[in-house]
Amino acid sequence: MVVIPRRELDHALRGFKWLLVYGRRKTGKTFYVRENAEYDRYFVVPRNKVLIDLCSGEDYSQSEFRRVLPLMVREEKIVVDEFHRLDEPVLSTIQALSGVGHLILITSTMHYFKEMVGKGSPLLGLFELRQVSLVDPRDALIFAESLGLREREMFEAACIVQEPWLAPVVERYREEAPFRLKEALRVYTPHLVGEVFAEEDVELTARYSAILGAIANGKNHSSEISSYLYSKGLIEKDNPGLISQYLKNLIQMGLVKATPIEGKKRRGFQYRHASPILDIAYYLNEKYGFFEADMDEQRVGEVFSERMPLYMEWFFEELLSRMFSMQPVKISKPDLEVDVALREHMKVRVVAEVKWKRNVDSKEVSKIEEKLARFGEARKILIVPSEDVLKRTPENIEVWDWKKLKR
Repeated sequence: MVVIPRRELDHALRGFKWLLVYGRRKTGKTFYVRENAEYDRYFVVPRNKVLIDLCSGEDYSQSEFRRVLPLMVREEKIVVDEFHRLDEPVLSTIQALSGVGHLILITSTMHYFKEMVGKGSPLLGLFELRQVSLVDPRDALIFAESLGLREREMFEAACIVQEPWLAPVVERYREEAPFRLKEALRVYTPHLVGEVFAEEDVELTARYSAILGAIANGKNHSSEISSYLYSKGLIEKDNPGLISQYLKNLIQMGLVKATPIEGKKRRGFQYRHASPILDIAYYLNEKYGFFEADMDEQRVGEVFSERMPLYMEWFFEELLSRMFSMQPVKISKPDLEVDVALREHMKVRVVAEVKWKRNVDSKEVSKIEEKLARFGEARKILIVPSEDVLKRTPENIEVWDWKKLKR
């Protein structure tokens, strides 16, 4: 299988002692560690809690594992995947061995991860921690370029492979990948969400499903989501307070992203799906009953392509946030919206407009100039697929196209 580079893990896997890798399911943690780490034994803990050594094929009960672990960890490099399923006596044994040998633990549950490394946990402070979420946009671009893709197609493929489980589809179909995702979106996405909820030991109720659908349908504020659920009879009152814990849980699971709203006196957030792949699946389900009814594969690809400019805004927000090491925020002004705004020390330092289209006329360029000029000394960027889509070059604004972004 293809391997997407993961900069958050590369350094950690070189010369590791005790490392704990955590993150949402299907973000490539297991695959990347299995393919790139140096280890002698790789244990997986399935739901029956019997440890399986993938290197030898042997099974170990937890009591057997506790007995042999002190010897193994002194002589061999060990990986334990889905370690959160282990019982407390095994965790206490790990604590007693702290600092001895080489040990990697991997978990797909954010809830138990916080408990296991939090206050009062036997594992507190013993491990170097590495979170693995969606693929870093820079690594996704490196992968897309390695497939021979260029220009617009390279960036759109990179947007898709932020979900690394779709890398084989992109590798096979290249620029045609959006038109080959129907079954993956329709079948795998509901199962992926179900797996995330199962690992977190949270019931996937109608409220959660409706919230995910509402967000995909453009309901980005808690008041809008609340009204949506109330209209469907899923909550007793149209009150955002009734869904606040649901939103917090979805954020903790890595399914939803909350971006702070800049300029509000009271703390507020704008919500969206963390992954464009989950968003397009739930959008199709909201509009066409996608998870239950059949749809033409070509039409699925067309809808995905229609929404691609939105997903490229998300992609570049994440990319610029990592490049500049700044926090993304949303501008809360009735007459002013900007695609990307990055804040440092409570001040907006970078603003960007993303025009992912084939033609940007002079009138639109003037509007962009006028809009970004309102941000004073902030760095101003216009992102386009290539410079030749612009009818004229904007003044006092940096133009970043695919060549500059690749560099």
